[in-house]
Amino acid sequence: MIKFSSILFFILLSAFAEAKMVHYTLNASIRGYVGVGGNIEGIINPDLKAQKGDMVMITLLGVENMPHDIKFENHQVKSAFLRKKGDKVDLHFTAEMDDIYLCTLPGHASAGMKGRFLISSPQENPDENTPEVDDVVKKADDIPSAIKYDAPREVVFDISAVIVESKLDDGSTYEYWTYNGTVPGPMLRVREGDTVVVNLKNLDHNMVHSIDFHAAQMNHGGAHLLQVPPLETRTLKFVAKKAGLYVYHCATPHVPTHLAKGMYGMILVEPKEGLSPVDQEFYVMQGEYYTKELPGFRGHHQHDEKKLFDERPTFVVMNGRPQALSGDNAMKARVGDSIRIFFGSGGPNLISSFHVIGEIFDKVYPFGSFDSVPLINVQTILVPAGGATVVEFAIDEPGHYVLVDHSLSRVEKGASAVIEAY
Repeated sequence: MIKFSSILFFILLSAFAEAKMVHYTLNASIRGYVGVGGNIEGIINPDLKAQKGDMVMITLLGVENMPHDIKFENHQVKSAFLRKKGDKVDLHFTAEMDDIYLCTLPGHASAGMKGRFLISSPQENPDENTPEVDDVVKKADDIPSAIKYDAPREVVFDISAVIVESKLDDGSTYEYWTYNGTVPGPMLRVREGDTVVVNLKNLDHNMVHSIDFHAAQMNHGGAHLLQVPPLETRTLKFVAKKAGLYVYHCATPHVPTHLAKGMYGMILVEPKEGLSPVDQEFYVMQGEYYTKELPGFRGHHQHDEKKLFDERPTFVVMNGRPQALSGDNAMKARVGDSIRIFFGSGGPNLISSFHVIGEIFDKVYPFGSFDSVPLINVQTILVPAGGATVVEFAIDEPGHYVLVDHSLSRVEKGASAVIEAY
């Protein structure tokens, strides 16, 4: 049965056809209101936004056996109480001003149940710079060429933070938070001593995004300068002082959520003397998704904050989604080719036991360090979350060579990639 208040709301909405309806769903928990769906998924006390005059609908869901409500102080509107787990209430009002939302029960707001409601400005053609993405897979051979110059330079990178909905597995989709529309983001390549300039443009309309560069020896890896508000751009400049292969990732709270949605990549700082030439170079990163639905579910998968907190990923992937680097996206090599793989773990949580079935790594640069003596003849190498490694080997025979995390249950969750050798 439809409640009379909901009927009245939609009658009013029809009467003001020019007004836009903005709908937010929140789980009510003593530790905070947790966003459900869209750009607020999994965010605790997210900034809720609307334009002045918008019709706002708030759906509040009870997720614990404790009473809660929600009140917008300046708008002087308050919901009915949730009494127990499974309860649901709706609140409707017209957006007029910036506000604070909170739970009115004694002590609940101070315990964490408090957030902001913000009036946003209309944007002309807000989606004109948002790329359409059919697939977030980052192809392993999409990698910059080796450095050819000898003296330090200033190198400029333009990166966009963009949210896209795209394929996850057969018949299913997921909302990815990305750099430049792929997972991982672009591989950046510079020389030791180069000055790196990063222009980060945030194409998201609702959330702040950033980048923390593990290669940047400065406060927060530069993330304090790259906290970019919606539809704005910020710039970071740093000197790549030490050679190595380094992870970069979003460092905007809630940081694990941003990584678990796909916001990571790597920057290669080549040593001054360069790297030895090889026939093929590939870029591969492992990551994790935490969804309410299980593998095999056909439909849209929703982020699950509890699984993330418990470190129980639904999917473990290489380059964006399960088996992303197979079929048409498989890496290609000839027998006898010397191969270098730049491999990293975006995490946010798991250590990878990186292994190539049917090959032995001739050289391994553990932790992405070029200043260490490489390990010789290695079968499997550990790569920590937020860490990297560089491996080199030659293909001895034609065949189907599979990259895996040798914590092999993760292969069933998607953690594999393929080199087709001919």
